Amino acid sequence: MTIAATFPDIAARVLRESNCFLPLGFSATGNPRGSLSLTVTDKATPAGSYALYFASLTKALNQSFPVGNNLVCTLVLAPTAVQLAIHGLPLRFLPQDEEELFPYIRQAILNDKATLVLSARYLNSSRDSRETKQATSVVITVDPQNVSALTSGVVILSQKRKVEPAFSSSRPSQCKNCWRYGQAHQRCPAAHPTCPMCALHHTRAAHTCQNPTCPRSGNNKPVPSCCPTSSPHCCNCGNDHTATFREYPARPPPPVPS
Repeated sequence: MTIAATFPDIAARVLRESNCFLPLGFSATGNPRGSLSLTVTDKATPAGSYALYFASLTKALNQSFPVGNNLVCTLVLAPTAVQLAIHGLPLRFLPQDEEELFPYIRQAILNDKATLVLSARYLNSSRDSRETKQATSVVITVDPQNVSALTSGVVILSQKRKVEPAFSSSRPSQCKNCWRYGQAHQRCPAAHPTCPMCALHHTRAAHTCQNPTCPRSGNNKPVPSCCPTSSPHCCNCGNDHTATFREYPARPPPPVPS
Protein backbone atom coordinates (compact mmCIF):
# COMPACT_ATOMS: atom_id res chain seq x y z
CA MET A 1 0.00 0.00 0.00
CA THR A 2 1.59 3.24 -1.19
CA ILE A 3 0.11 5.41 1.56
CA ALA A 4 1.32 3.11 4.36
CA ALA A 5 4.80 2.92 2.84
CA THR A 6 5.32 6.65 2.31
CA PHE A 7 3.24 8.43 4.94
CA PRO A 8 5.78 7.97 7.79
CA ASP A 9 8.28 10.13 5.88
CA ILE A 10 5.59 12.70 5.09
CA ALA A 11 4.58 12.81 8.76
CA ALA A 12 8.21 13.33 9.80
CA ARG A 13 8.56 16.22 7.33
CA VAL A 14 5.38 17.90 8.57
CA LEU A 15 6.47 17.64 12.18
CA ARG A 16 9.98 18.91 11.41
CA GLU A 17 8.52 21.92 9.58
CA SER A 18 6.29 22.54 12.60
CA ASN A 19 9.37 22.71 14.84
CA CYS A 20 8.27 19.56 16.67
CA PHE A 21 11.04 18.19 18.88
CA LEU A 22 9.36 14.81 19.45
CA PRO A 23 10.79 11.62 17.86
CA LEU A 24 10.12 11.51 14.09
CA GLY A 25 10.33 7.76 13.48
CA PHE A 26 7.01 6.18 12.48
CA SER A 27 5.54 3.09 10.88
CA ALA A 28 2.17 2.91 9.14
CA THR A 29 -0.26 0.13 8.29
CA GLY A 30 -3.48 0.09 6.32
CA ASN A 31 -6.38 -2.33 5.96
CA PRO A 32 -8.88 -3.10 3.16
CA ARG A 33 -11.53 -0.94 4.87
CA GLY A 34 -9.41 2.16 4.30
CA SER A 35 -8.19 2.69 7.85
CA LEU A 36 -4.63 3.93 8.34
CA SER A 37 -2.69 3.49 11.58
CA LEU A 38 0.41 5.55 12.34
CA THR A 39 2.65 4.30 15.16
CA VAL A 40 5.62 6.07 16.71
CA THR A 41 8.62 3.74 16.83
CA ASP A 42 9.95 5.23 20.08
CA LYS A 43 7.98 3.21 22.64
CA ALA A 44 8.82 5.66 25.41
CA THR A 45 6.88 8.46 23.68
CA PRO A 46 3.08 8.39 24.19
CA ALA A 47 0.99 8.88 21.06
CA GLY A 48 -0.95 11.65 22.80
CA SER A 49 2.16 13.83 22.66
CA TYR A 50 1.47 14.38 18.95
CA ALA A 51 -2.18 15.42 19.40
CA LEU A 52 -1.40 19.08 18.66
CA TYR A 53 -0.20 18.07 15.19
CA PHE A 54 -3.10 15.80 14.18
CA ALA A 55 -4.78 18.47 12.04
CA SER A 56 -1.52 19.24 10.18
CA LEU A 57 -0.84 15.54 9.61
CA THR A 58 -4.35 14.96 8.29
CA LYS A 59 -4.05 17.92 5.92
CA ALA A 60 -0.73 16.60 4.58
CA LEU A 61 -2.26 13.16 4.10
CA ASN A 62 -5.15 14.55 2.05
CA GLN A 63 -2.83 16.73 -0.03
CA SER A 64 -0.27 14.00 -0.72
CA PHE A 65 -2.58 11.35 -2.15
CA PRO A 66 -5.43 11.40 -4.71
CA VAL A 67 -8.33 11.02 -2.30
CA GLY A 68 -10.76 13.19 -4.31
CA ASN A 69 -13.86 14.20 -2.37
CA ASN A 70 -13.47 11.24 0.00
CA LEU A 71 -11.17 13.06 2.42
CA VAL A 72 -9.34 11.26 5.20
CA CYS A 73 -10.90 11.85 8.60
CA THR A 74 -8.87 13.70 11.22
CA LEU A 75 -6.31 11.52 12.97
CA VAL A 76 -7.40 10.39 16.44
CA LEU A 77 -5.74 8.43 19.22
CA ALA A 78 -6.32 4.70 19.01
CA PRO A 79 -8.55 3.35 21.79
CA THR A 80 -6.50 2.06 24.71
CA ALA A 81 -9.22 1.13 27.18
CA VAL A 82 -8.75 -2.08 29.17
CA GLN A 83 -11.41 -4.68 29.87
CA LEU A 84 -11.58 -6.26 33.33
CA ALA A 85 -13.86 -9.01 34.62
CA ILE A 86 -15.51 -8.81 38.05
CA HIS A 87 -16.40 -12.30 39.29
CA GLY A 88 -18.84 -13.75 41.79
CA LEU A 89 -21.56 -11.11 41.64
CA PRO A 90 -24.87 -12.49 42.99
CA LEU A 91 -27.46 -12.20 40.26
CA ARG A 92 -30.44 -11.66 42.54
CA PHE A 93 -29.10 -8.26 43.54
CA LEU A 94 -28.12 -7.05 40.07
CA PRO A 95 -30.45 -5.16 37.73
CA GLN A 96 -32.35 -7.51 35.45
CA ASP A 97 -32.39 -4.88 32.71
CA GLU A 98 -28.94 -4.86 31.10
CA GLU A 99 -29.27 -1.15 30.33
CA GLU A 100 -29.39 -0.51 34.08
CA LEU A 101 -26.29 -2.61 34.76
CA PHE A 102 -23.78 0.05 33.68
CA PRO A 103 -25.02 2.88 35.93
CA TYR A 104 -25.28 0.44 38.84
CA ILE A 105 -21.73 -0.93 38.45
CA ARG A 106 -20.33 2.50 37.68
CA GLN A 107 -21.72 3.95 40.92
CA ALA A 108 -20.63 0.95 43.01
CA ILE A 109 -17.03 1.20 41.81
CA LEU A 110 -17.04 4.97 42.14
CA ASN A 111 -18.17 4.55 45.75
CA ASP A 112 -15.46 2.01 46.60
CA LYS A 113 -12.49 3.10 44.49
CA ALA A 114 -13.32 6.65 43.34
CA THR A 115 -12.59 5.30 39.85
CA LEU A 116 -14.61 5.89 36.71
CA VAL A 117 -15.84 2.97 34.63
CA LEU A 118 -16.42 3.58 30.91
CA SER A 119 -18.81 0.68 30.27
CA ALA A 120 -20.17 -2.51 31.83
CA ARG A 121 -21.80 -5.66 30.44
CA TYR A 122 -22.53 -9.20 31.49
CA LEU A 123 -19.81 -11.66 30.54
CA ASN A 124 -22.57 -14.15 29.71
CA SER A 125 -24.77 -12.31 27.23
CA SER A 126 -27.59 -14.88 27.44
CA ARG A 127 -30.18 -13.80 29.99
CA ASP A 128 -31.84 -17.24 29.96
CA SER A 129 -28.49 -18.87 30.72
CA ARG A 130 -27.75 -16.42 33.52
CA GLU A 131 -31.08 -17.14 35.19
CA THR A 132 -29.97 -20.73 35.83
CA LYS A 133 -27.00 -19.53 37.94
CA GLN A 134 -26.59 -17.94 41.34
CA ALA A 135 -23.69 -15.64 40.44
CA THR A 136 -22.22 -14.09 37.33
CA SER A 137 -19.29 -12.05 36.02
CA VAL A 138 -19.44 -8.52 34.66
CA VAL A 139 -16.95 -7.06 32.19
CA ILE A 140 -16.04 -3.41 32.70
CA THR A 141 -13.98 -1.06 30.55
CA VAL A 142 -11.58 1.37 32.22
CA ASP A 143 -8.67 3.63 31.34
CA PRO A 144 -5.27 1.90 31.59
CA GLN A 145 -4.14 4.08 34.49
CA ASN A 146 -7.01 2.76 36.62
CA VAL A 147 -6.28 -0.96 36.18
CA SER A 148 -3.98 -1.37 39.18
CA ALA A 149 -6.53 0.24 41.48
CA LEU A 150 -9.15 -2.32 40.53
CA THR A 151 -7.25 -5.60 40.14
CA SER A 152 -6.70 -5.68 43.91
CA GLY A 153 -10.45 -6.28 44.14
CA VAL A 154 -13.54 -4.14 44.54
CA VAL A 155 -16.24 -4.17 47.21
CA ILE A 156 -19.65 -4.58 45.61
CA LEU A 157 -22.75 -5.70 47.51
CA SER A 158 -20.83 -5.75 50.81
CA GLN A 159 -18.17 -8.24 49.69
CA LYS A 160 -14.79 -7.93 48.03
CA ARG A 161 -15.02 -9.28 44.48
CA LYS A 162 -12.17 -10.71 42.41
CA VAL A 163 -11.14 -8.56 39.42
CA GLU A 164 -8.84 -9.74 36.63
CA PRO A 165 -8.18 -9.02 32.95
CA ALA A 166 -11.04 -10.14 30.72
CA PHE A 167 -10.18 -12.47 27.88
CA SER A 168 -12.66 -12.76 25.02
CA SER A 169 -13.80 -16.14 23.80
CA SER A 170 -16.75 -17.67 21.97
CA ARG A 171 -18.08 -21.14 21.25
CA PRO A 172 -15.63 -21.66 18.34
CA SER A 173 -12.67 -20.42 20.42
CA GLN A 174 -10.20 -23.24 21.08
CA CYS A 175 -8.03 -23.21 24.19
CA LYS A 176 -4.33 -23.47 23.41
CA ASN A 177 -3.70 -25.34 26.68
CA CYS A 178 -6.33 -28.11 26.82
CA TRP A 179 -7.69 -27.66 23.24
CA ARG A 180 -11.30 -27.65 24.37
CA TYR A 181 -13.74 -25.29 22.70
CA GLY A 182 -15.40 -22.21 24.15
CA GLN A 183 -12.71 -20.76 26.40
CA ALA A 184 -9.62 -18.58 26.27
CA HIS A 185 -6.39 -20.32 27.22
CA GLN A 186 -5.66 -17.63 29.81
CA ARG A 187 -8.58 -18.97 31.88
CA CYS A 188 -8.02 -22.67 31.29
CA PRO A 189 -8.60 -24.61 34.55
CA ALA A 190 -6.42 -27.55 33.47
CA ALA A 191 -3.37 -28.05 35.66
CA HIS A 192 -1.28 -29.40 32.78
CA PRO A 193 -1.10 -28.87 29.01
CA THR A 194 -2.56 -31.35 26.56
CA CYS A 195 -0.96 -32.12 23.22
CA PRO A 196 -3.36 -31.47 20.31
CA MET A 197 -1.60 -34.16 18.27
CA CYS A 198 -1.56 -37.16 20.62
CA ALA A 199 -3.66 -36.04 23.65
CA LEU A 200 -0.82 -36.77 26.10
CA HIS A 201 0.16 -34.36 28.86
CA HIS A 202 2.75 -32.23 27.13
CA THR A 203 2.73 -29.19 24.87
CA ARG A 204 2.53 -29.36 21.11
CA ALA A 205 6.12 -28.14 20.88
CA ALA A 206 7.25 -31.11 23.00
CA HIS A 207 5.53 -33.71 20.80
CA THR A 208 7.92 -36.11 19.09
CA CYS A 209 7.58 -39.35 17.18
CA GLN A 210 8.95 -42.44 18.93
CA ASN A 211 10.33 -43.78 15.67
CA PRO A 212 14.08 -42.90 15.56
CA THR A 213 14.02 -43.32 11.76
CA CYS A 214 10.85 -41.31 11.15
CA PRO A 215 10.82 -40.45 7.42
CA ARG A 216 9.46 -36.93 8.10
CA SER A 217 11.83 -36.17 10.99
CA GLY A 218 8.98 -36.34 13.48
CA ASN A 219 11.48 -37.63 16.04
CA ASN A 220 13.15 -34.20 16.01
CA LYS A 221 10.16 -31.87 15.73
CA PRO A 222 6.35 -32.01 16.02
CA VAL A 223 4.95 -33.33 12.72
CA PRO A 224 1.31 -34.53 12.66
CA SER A 225 0.79 -38.02 11.22
CA CYS A 226 4.47 -38.21 10.33
CA CYS A 227 4.52 -42.03 10.11
CA PRO A 228 2.49 -45.10 11.22
CA THR A 229 4.29 -45.04 14.58
CA SER A 230 2.83 -41.64 15.44
CA SER A 231 -0.89 -41.72 14.67
CA PRO A 232 -2.93 -38.69 15.81
CA HIS A 233 -5.38 -38.86 18.70
CA CYS A 234 -7.97 -36.18 19.47
CA CYS A 235 -8.29 -35.17 23.11
CA ASN A 236 -11.86 -33.98 22.49
CA CYS A 237 -13.47 -37.04 20.90
CA GLY A 238 -10.80 -39.75 20.97
CA ASN A 239 -10.81 -40.27 17.22
CA ASP A 240 -7.76 -40.60 14.98
CA HIS A 241 -7.19 -36.95 14.08
CA THR A 242 -5.59 -33.96 15.76
CA ALA A 243 -7.56 -31.67 18.06
CA THR A 244 -7.16 -28.91 15.46
CA PHE A 245 -8.62 -30.99 12.59
CA ARG A 246 -10.72 -28.53 10.60
CA GLU A 247 -13.21 -31.14 9.40
CA TYR A 248 -13.96 -32.21 12.98
CA PRO A 249 -17.79 -32.58 12.95
CA ALA A 250 -18.23 -31.34 16.52
CA ARG A 251 -16.32 -28.09 15.90
CA PRO A 252 -18.68 -25.23 16.84
CA PRO A 253 -19.62 -23.17 13.79
CA PRO A 254 -18.37 -19.57 13.60
CA PRO A 255 -20.90 -16.89 14.49
CA VAL A 256 -23.10 -15.67 11.67
CA PRO A 257 -22.25 -12.04 10.78
CA SER A 258 -25.02 -9.68 11.82
